[in-house]
Amino acid sequence: MPELRVVAVSNDGSRLVLKAADSTEYFLPIDERLRAAVRGDRPRLGQIDVESHLRPRDIQARIRAGASAEEVAQLAGISVERVRRFEGPVLAERAFMAERARKTPVRRQGESTGPQLGDAVAERLLLRGAEKDSTVWDSFRRDDGTWEVVLSFFADTQTYQARWSYDPPRRLVAPLDDEARSLIGETPERVEEPTFPFVPRIARLPGSERTITDRGLGMRPHAPERPVIERPVIERAPVEPPAPVVEPVVASLEVPPVVAAEPGAAEPEAPAAAGG
Repeated sequence: MPELRVVAVSNDGSRLVLKAADSTEYFLPIDERLRAAVRGDRPRLGQIDVESHLRPRDIQARIRAGASAEEVAQLAGISVERVRRFEGPVLAERAFMAERARKTPVRRQGESTGPQLGDAVAERLLLRGAEKDSTVWDSFRRDDGTWEVVLSFFADTQTYQARWSYDPPRRLVAPLDDEARSLIGETPERVEEPTFPFVPRIARLPGSERTITDRGLGMRPHAPERPVIERPVIERAPVEPPAPVVEPVVASLEVPPVVAAEPGAAEPEAPAAAGG
């Protein structure tokens, strides 16, 4: 094994230039492993061996899915510096897809074309009073191959986010939340609940034909009626009404009293018959 010695550092500062006894030059990357070896940090060297199983394409796939460099480093247990070496191309890809989505026409139902997403949103952001420098467009790739476009803006002392789905092959964007629908002029659908008019209950005062409402005089509602018990109907033979009682009519005859005549008295004369 030839003995090497450090003779220089590369122009970009990423490699060491080593030279052997026969003047053959070798290059050694200046990475976390070399830094840990120089410090004599053996535990860190063992951890770097485990980290080497996370390939650069895996790091880029996580960033393409929307993760930040700090999130990937914390999840994988590696340094942020190592992640940042591979995130540059992926961040450029995310910005490119967001720009393509902004230039995609927004086609509403029943329409074949429409305004571009970026123009439609800019008009309504102006009406909302959003700060121009606060708008940030970003995108990330979802598991099904489509992209999700995210707009962040600041208005009314609050930060808002709107999300759209973007299908590059079909050149189609669709809102994913109410904020996105509002920014392209689509009001969220509202399901109207049926309304029923208020009908007061009527209570009848016992022993009176007058009625009052429960709310009018604050009286208690009428007691529930007792259940009606059906009784069997027994048919009876018809009863003839009694015959009327006829009382006999007796003629009232007045008989003059008989007066006994005294002896020697003259008999009264018969009354003379009336003339004619």
